[in-house]
Amino acid sequence: MLNLGTKLKAWHGHKKYPVVVLVMFVVSVSVALVLLFNKYEENPIPVPGLPPDRKWNRFESLVQFNPKREFRNGTDLIWQIPDSPEAVLFLAHGCSCRAVNFWDKSPKCPECVGLPEDRLLVLHALARKFAVLTISSVGECWTFGKERLIVEDIITWWVKRQNLGKLPLVALGASSGGYFVSAIANDLKFSSITLMIAEGLFIARTSKRTIHLPFLCTCQKIHIGNKK
Repeated sequence: MLNLGTKLKAWHGHKKYPVVVLVMFVVSVSVALVLLFNKYEENPIPVPGLPPDRKWNRFESLVQFNPKREFRNGTDLIWQIPDSPEAVLFLAHGCSCRAVNFWDKSPKCPECVGLPEDRLLVLHALARKFAVLTISSVGECWTFGKERLIVEDIITWWVKRQNLGKLPLVALGASSGGYFVSAIANDLKFSSITLMIAEGLFIARTSKRTIHLPFLCTCQKIHIGNKK
């Protein structure tokens, strides 16, 4: 009986041994993973082409969205001016977009939606002391007749009303907005413009005065014609 009991006890101990090892293994792995993730949170692995500090909300401690919205000539415009602005930036959206895409939803702009890349453009600009002006096109895309004249008038009026006339005026447009920016650049005195995924339209002026307009372009085509 003694021998049988001893064997039985030994058999139960052997049966439990793999279970204990498995439990210890799971606990060890869990602890290791917790420590590993805590380490990565403190020192995140850099992503190629994207520095660790370049996050969607990296400017929250520097600037906050506080836009103002109004309508002029039936046109929707949203803008914000930082303290001590150093330049003025006009942003022209692409087709099927609106000015509200550039700004986060807020009590002053409940219809704003703040699309990721669009809002980041504004945050970058505000952090660099650009006064930012966004305007919505009347239709799905920008047009180049009456609307062009209306927007040129709005930009000129707004810059003058805000006493920003002595600052450099620049513009950035994407897609249809890029083409539109290149068109109004023939009349407005931009210091520089940026066209994103867009065709460019530049009209050769007939005056003897040479005009230099620096521009950055990820273009499809460039059209140069004569101004009638």
